[in-house]
Amino acid sequence: QQSSTFQTGSNWGVPASVWRRAMASLSYYQGGEWMNFPYSSEARKPCIKVTHASNELVKFTLSDTDVSMANALRRIILAEVPSIALEFVEMEENDTVLFDEFIAHRMGLIPLSSHGVGDIPPDDGMTLSKDCCQSECPQCTRLFTLDVTNEEDKVLTVTHFDLQDDTKETRQFERTDWPTFKRVRPCPFRDPTLEDSVDRRENGIIIAKMKKDQSLKMVCKAKKGIPKYHAKFMPVATCVMNYEPIVTVNQDVANAPAPEGLSLDEKIEFVQACPRKVFELDIEDTIQVARHRDCIFCDGCTTKARELGRKDLCSAQMDTNCFHFTVEAVTSDGPRSAVDVVRAALRILDYKLSQFMEDAYGDEISHYLPLHPKGAV
Repeated sequence: QQSSTFQTGSNWGVPASVWRRAMASLSYYQGGEWMNFPYSSEARKPCIKVTHASNELVKFTLSDTDVSMANALRRIILAEVPSIALEFVEMEENDTVLFDEFIAHRMGLIPLSSHGVGDIPPDDGMTLSKDCCQSECPQCTRLFTLDVTNEEDKVLTVTHFDLQDDTKETRQFERTDWPTFKRVRPCPFRDPTLEDSVDRRENGIIIAKMKKDQSLKMVCKAKKGIPKYHAKFMPVATCVMNYEPIVTVNQDVANAPAPEGLSLDEKIEFVQACPRKVFELDIEDTIQVARHRDCIFCDGCTTKARELGRKDLCSAQMDTNCFHFTVEAVTSDGPRSAVDVVRAALRILDYKLSQFMEDAYGDEISHYLPLHPKGAV
């Protein structure tokens, strides 16, 4: 079979106006006050409070700033933080039932550990191909091979565990100055506590399935990129930003004497109107805000209040100076940990602002946010 080379990413013909329209959904919400801070007289001092931090999940609250800064951080996490992914697949032999292009697309979506990829130019990481040799070298490329033949009379499942990165052909692209944890490997890694068959079944990313005497052989080249280029470079599974809800209940309206006040049945009906169970009745049958952070601004409570003829019964508004972030990693092994992605996004935002000051006012860039926090290894 003739060897073929495929690029693992494409835009699939989706018009730019479609995905740009989808990304604009957080830019405005009816009734909000977005620029009510006196920027002309004082500078804002954003504050971050981390509520949960692990390799798989990070939750933090960004306060004392506005939606422009919060959304800039969210967009950088989703579109600017770099990682490594398989960019080119040279198919040498394919006897499976899947087309070469189909397998090449699957290979591109396999996550690769990218702990040493580098976020900004001063970092000692990998280099984008367009800024490097325009070909392959250890500074911009990693090589993987896959060569599997089914010699048994049963179905063989080929997974990402079959990708080899420690052969004579692949070692020429290794960075000998990198420690072990920066080594680029397919994720998730092997679990040493499980047998090989169990690990493949539970954790292996399926590439193809083969019958007896079928073969699959290819050479894959990994490059550095950002999600703005293609979704295969996405370093996180999700990044969600929510406003701090301000939910209030007018007790004077709720507990007014009959017939102006609410009956017990009406109070129960009002509490049950919220799909997220934000409200509840206490022991004295008084409506209380029990879980304001669960509010999703669906207007179910205000709609029910109007139906009951008590439009001033409650209000649900956004605190436009406080934002809750949730960042979830793809796997526990990579491409990058959730903590690393958030730190990288802050460094990239700081570097972009420094570049703006340099271009606009000629200020020399003399300071960069550190790769690791003070005192960390």
